[in-house]
Amino acid sequence: MDLISRFGVSRTVIREALKRLEAKGLIRATPYRGVVVADLTVEEIEEIYFLRAELEKIAARLVLKHITPAEIQQLKKLSKEVEKHLRSKTHQMIEVDSEFHRMMFKVCHNSYLYEMIDYLRTKAHIVRYNAWSLPHRIEQSILEHREMVRAIEDRNLSQFEKLIVKHLIFSKDSYMSQLKGGDFKDRSLLIGSQNRKSKLI
Repeated sequence: MDLISRFGVSRTVIREALKRLEAKGLIRATPYRGVVVADLTVEEIEEIYFLRAELEKIAARLVLKHITPAEIQQLKKLSKEVEKHLRSKTHQMIEVDSEFHRMMFKVCHNSYLYEMIDYLRTKAHIVRYNAWSLPHRIEQSILEHREMVRAIEDRNLSQFEKLIVKHLIFSKDSYMSQLKGGDFKDRSLLIGSQNRKSKLI
């Protein structure tokens, strides 16, 4: 088994890890064929992102209610770390980006809400991963992270909710467009150009 030699662990450990990934819906096992990364249907994506948007807007209100000045500073520090990884396109950039979002929502101080958001974020891994391949997505993500932190610091709920939904919708629409054979890359080029212009104004 390639995974055993690659990670240097036992067959039992690999099997347990695969079972956990399958339970989370991240992989699908087929008898006599092995496991593959699980794709999402159009309907599944719509359902997941509808829930994510609604739950994250609920969490946004709680984040602004509970977050402390010290936690805001921690979020700023992590945001800068994310920028370094994204600009350098490191192997850890996706995980560090996920850590930023986990930290942001963990301060909602509602463990059940946080766990649901984190589960759905993990479930949509293939959509998020796909978005990073689009032109200018890294630049957009860095800008959106900065704006989110600013909205949190200003306690600006309407702006924070708007940014959360924008961040989600971009990833969803890009993946949906590719599933349907659309030209989302051309749209992202246009968005990237608009972002660069906005920085100059």
